[in-house]
Amino acid sequence: MRVRLTQYALLAASAVGSGCASWATRNEVEWTSRASATVERMVVSMATNLHLQVTAPSRAEAMQASESGLQAIEAVNARLSTWRPDSELSQLNSLRVGSYMNLSGALLEDLRKARWWQRATGGAFDPAVGALVDLYQLRDGGHWPTDQEVWACLPHCGLDQLQVVHGNTGRRSAKLRLEEGGFGKGAGLDAAARAMLEAGATAVVMDFGGQVLRAGQHDTPADYDIAAPDDRLRGVVRVSVDSGSLATTANSERRFQVGDRSLGHILDPRTGRPAADFGSVTVWATDAFTADCLSTGLFVMGPDVALAWAEQHEGVEVLVLVASGDAAKPQLTARMTSGMRDRVTALVPEITLQ
Repeated sequence: MRVRLTQYALLAASAVGSGCASWATRNEVEWTSRASATVERMVVSMATNLHLQVTAPSRAEAMQASESGLQAIEAVNARLSTWRPDSELSQLNSLRVGSYMNLSGALLEDLRKARWWQRATGGAFDPAVGALVDLYQLRDGGHWPTDQEVWACLPHCGLDQLQVVHGNTGRRSAKLRLEEGGFGKGAGLDAAARAMLEAGATAVVMDFGGQVLRAGQHDTPADYDIAAPDDRLRGVVRVSVDSGSLATTANSERRFQVGDRSLGHILDPRTGRPAADFGSVTVWATDAFTADCLSTGLFVMGPDVALAWAEQHEGVEVLVLVASGDAAKPQLTARMTSGMRDRVTALVPEITLQ
């Protein structure tokens, strides 16, 4: 076996932190054997760290496959990023009411899948909440709107406010705006995995800002630590995964203090108010798009409804971390669907597995 470590810096755009793509730094690690070669790369995309591990019959094929994956993610970012005014989704968000644009097949498929999960979750997942994001000023320090302001905003939200006829799409409301945050990483991961496998990779592992996807052929499962809801650096449970995607939703990273009230960034599209902040939801699904959508939608549902919902849907497993107690003596309860029970191990004494 031969191991090679390479690190080099590329010129980075100022987009880091703005949501635009940027290949700021690339770290590469390579393992080779007689049977295969594995290349590991770390880059920045969508203002998020992306870690790829690609295995192929040769180093050249692994490198080429990894490049194909990076190009696929950049194509998704160019299509979906609402931080880029030239993206296809941004153009749709700014389309004048009464006008229509012919969407690409890729964006139509993104919206079709998003609408599927919107309906399957009863509206708990819905990416067309941009008007609410603006109302709460979630990109600008936070604001608590009145009930009247929320009620006035709700008619301008929801994927049902899009009109799609044979690929031509228009907006029924000038305030309607779609947010890619609930499905963009999943779309990128799936696209990258497809591209790398088509380019000759035999196995792919990706970690995109905490969402994991394993695709292709893997000899053994891998373990992933799920962080405490209030501290992303402290793992509290470990989940074993053979294939598919793990995605976690919590308020730990994006919370605002507005006066004497704490404002989380996860909004309930059905009520227009922030979802109850009970802890976190981790979803396993066979594909990353599904896991991304459902981690948000099931968080909005709350622990009881989320677990009951997941038990009724094949190909989806859920782990819920519920925080209780106080800062001096915090307690965590891990609740999970039946298919998760043999995969989860406690890492800290203050957690109870149910």
